[in-house]
Amino acid sequence: MTLKMVFFSIIFVLSVTESSGFSRKMLYHNLDGKSKILLSWPNLGAGIFVLVSVVLSLFLIFEHLLVYYLPEEQKFLIGIIFMVSVYVVESVIIFVSPC
Repeated sequence: MTLKMVFFSIIFVLSVTESSGFSRKMLYHNLDGKSKILLSWPNLGAGIFVLVSVVLSLFLIFEHLLVYYLPEEQKFLIGIIFMVSVYVVESVIIFVSPC
């Protein structure tokens, strides 16, 4: 049963990637050197998710700082939550910047 599900999921993923060939122009949008940042749906979607994740992680950091009763545990939690913001911003900068 599991091999059958794995096989069908692989076929599904391959069919989805094969049918989405229309967006290849968006992947190579900086080859001509005319535009540094192209406002396309991947960039817009990445920006929206960056804003949501940074706002939520900063909210969680401030909530932990307001009730800083267990410093031995909460300092590690704050560090882990802060890594989310750093990773998201770094990923979007790499995604948007030209190669």
